[in-house]
Amino acid sequence: MEEKHIGKNLLLYVLIGAILTIVLSFLVDPVYLLIFLFIAAVILFFLRYIEFGFCLMVALYPFIYLQLLIGQQINVPWVDVVGIFIFLAWGMKTLWLHHVKKQNISLANFPGLLFFILFFIASALSLLNAVDVTLSTKYVLRPLSFFYFIFVVLPYNLINTKEFLFKILKIFFGVGFFVSLMGLYSVIFPATAGLFRRAVPITIFGIEPLGTNHNLIAEVLVAVIPMGLILFWQTKDLFKKNLYLIGLGLMIAINLLTFSRNGWLTLALELIILIIVRYREQAKKFIFSYRLPLLLLIVIPLATYMYYFSLTPAVQGSNATRLRLTEIALDLFYKHPYIGNGVGSFIEEVARDKWFILDFGAPMEAHGVVQQLLAETGILGLVTFFSLLIYILMRIIKIYLNIKPDSEWKYIILALMITALGSISFQFFNTSYFVSKMWLPLGIALAATKLVPKSALKSDKRIS
Repeated sequence: MEEKHIGKNLLLYVLIGAILTIVLSFLVDPVYLLIFLFIAAVILFFLRYIEFGFCLMVALYPFIYLQLLIGQQINVPWVDVVGIFIFLAWGMKTLWLHHVKKQNISLANFPGLLFFILFFIASALSLLNAVDVTLSTKYVLRPLSFFYFIFVVLPYNLINTKEFLFKILKIFFGVGFFVSLMGLYSVIFPATAGLFRRAVPITIFGIEPLGTNHNLIAEVLVAVIPMGLILFWQTKDLFKKNLYLIGLGLMIAINLLTFSRNGWLTLALELIILIIVRYREQAKKFIFSYRLPLLLLIVIPLATYMYYFSLTPAVQGSNATRLRLTEIALDLFYKHPYIGNGVGSFIEEVARDKWFILDFGAPMEAHGVVQQLLAETGILGLVTFFSLLIYILMRIIKIYLNIKPDSEWKYIILALMITALGSISFQFFNTSYFVSKMWLPLGIALAATKLVPKSALKSDKRIS
């Protein structure tokens, strides 16, 4: 009876939609009507194949320079476009289930919502000091309002089974492997001749899907490597295990070959946590075995290369740029220490510094989440933003500590916890703190915590 009721309701809505379309065709420009119908059709498609849509979003997650371009003013990464459609489809489905099956819509579906609201309020308050209110308002609405709902709420609500979680992890691994191949190609066939080579993103058919900076490769790999460990640990098939091992080895090698100091430091942090928590005994044996000298034969030349690379004019110029940007950020912070100078205003403020322009050219990025938040949103924004991050990390850590030592979930959550820590720590010297590259790995890790079965927990106490 319930299926017939749903079918009748759906038929009624389709009929109403058809009547509205006919009426609108006489009142609205046909071009706009076609755009509306196309959008409606895409939403309905993702409503039917919502898991496929989410997988597509994951596959696109680091390629934020693959963009939908509309005129001269609008450019939206395709990962965001797909995310919007998936979120609308999920919202419609949630309302449908609430209306038809009387399923409750709970605040539990929005983890960390209070902390996000506080950060949103702090960002909105910064508009009081904004020079360009229009620019800052747009920044509040997008991307600040965007990252939480699309990259935290969506994965938390859509990843509801272990099988789907592992499908997502495999897509992440595939993305990481593809990015590694890009880096490998750039090392073997460098775009410019010179003594020093490093892994950098490449151009594909005239498009730079990942961007141009070497840090953008490292940023992806430090998030994917711990996820690859889960697949390596969990598979029983020897052939697949070897494939995952080869893939992980390539990703680690390419991360090192980016000669990204941020990439090296983040990977070192992840390895230290992994060794202390899981491989402590194996590490002790490794130190006193013949394998350590072999590892040093690889690491020492790379470290020496990194040292001399850091002395090149390009790297020294980058250091000077970062230092000057930090000084400007602190000057702006002292100007408005509590609510900042307006979100999205930092680059505009730097562009007004004639000495910076003379020394370094037009500013492109802030080179660090702390500097930008202090300058744009003051202490209030910095505290509320990190409160959201700390909430997510504490939720993952508390679940990890509550899992029984002999459960397979112990190491699944461990690896995702390392992914979350790596993604956050990377942004202390990078600029992807409001986009998919930082937040989607955090959303995946948070979603995994709710999948841990009661039988795997020491006590059924979960943080909410």
